[in-house]
Amino acid sequence: MAAAVTRIHILGIPIDVVNDESLPRAIENLYALKDHRQIIFLDFHELMRARHNSERRKAINQAALVVPVSSLIVRAARFLHRDVPPLRRTYPFIIRLLGILEQKNKSVYLLGSSMRDVRLAESSLKATFPGLQIVGRYAAYFPTERESDVITAIKKASPTLLLAGKGLKGRHLWISRKRNQFAPGLSIWEKSCFDVFSGKRPKPNNRSGARLSRGFFGALTRPWRFLRVFRYLFFFLLLLIERIRK
Repeated sequence: MAAAVTRIHILGIPIDVVNDESLPRAIENLYALKDHRQIIFLDFHELMRARHNSERRKAINQAALVVPVSSLIVRAARFLHRDVPPLRRTYPFIIRLLGILEQKNKSVYLLGSSMRDVRLAESSLKATFPGLQIVGRYAAYFPTERESDVITAIKKASPTLLLAGKGLKGRHLWISRKRNQFAPGLSIWEKSCFDVFSGKRPKPNNRSGARLSRGFFGALTRPWRFLRVFRYLFFFLLLLIERIRK
């Protein structure tokens, strides 16, 4: 764990605390490690899944950096009197990460979406981050028999960062399952990053009103999501019990 990072635990799940000023040094320390490590965006639902899923919990425990992207996680840390991590959003964090790597003339490999979208994303990244070396790209919708070839190509390219998007079987778990086959470096998975970079969808609006609107209309189109209220209530109960115990 990099010196600029403090790791706390919420209900047994690790979360990393690193402020904006320390983030460049933390990233530099992490990509200098001798093995492949993952940066994981942790939202509320993934935290709750990881409590009861050993593979998800292992992936988070082994991550180089666990970045909270849910205000509930930040509030939980404050409620439990832990160090409070800054709330981050996935797209701005990836932009910041790529900027840090560009300053050091580091490299990135793109894996995700369709080949058309990943090539459009590559062109956009080259224009935005001219000092960043893009050492390879591959669409994520590859047949199982091509998986070993894809992994070999990534390993030979030895990127500082493997940037992965939608289409991978298992999402971020695909990376954690294959991490021992990659060269030392970092990886990060985010579902919509290539859609945004390719211009297929606009940059996400992270204002609270826009997020509430997306959540409300998402629940209307997927009414079973209203059942998640029980998961929230269970979460609050667990937090209360942990605070009383400690």
